[in-house]
Amino acid sequence: MLEVLPCSLTLFLSIILLASTSSGNGQEAPSLMKMIGRWQYPGSQISGATLSDAATMNAAGERTRPSVQYRAVLTTKDPMAKVIAYYDSKLKPAADSTNEKSGETAATDSGQSVTFHDDSQGRPVPIHIIYVNTAKASTTLVISRAATESETHIAWARYESH
Repeated sequence: MLEVLPCSLTLFLSIILLASTSSGNGQEAPSLMKMIGRWQYPGSQISGATLSDAATMNAAGERTRPSVQYRAVLTTKDPMAKVIAYYDSKLKPAADSTNEKSGETAATDSGQSVTFHDDSQGRPVPIHIIYVNTAKASTTLVISRAATESETHIAWARYESH
């Protein structure tokens, strides 16, 4: 697995890794920076990011499908409540939102489930966890900020099978 690297070196290594982990149908996973861009909180800084082979295997240890894992740590000076509200509005379409072309309810991804979990009560560091699952991908956002910290941390991880 790649260690946390400066973004330019990480991007270079991501391109090499993606070339070796493309699926059998010729479709490649998006680059690390492109994928982070889809999930990045506005104005946040990338503190570290990695892309690795997710090594999806069965109980016998045999590869079952090509898969990749993305990870990043983002930081922002914005308070946790604002960060959580951003992801809530981004991931849960409004009940009255409609697709302009078809008039159907808009969704961020077909078959997507989104779960919010607050594990903060009675703890020295408030932690909010957001799980986003689809048929071929799962994304986890862990948002935290201790009272003594000046920044909110967003630990992002995404698994995709191809």
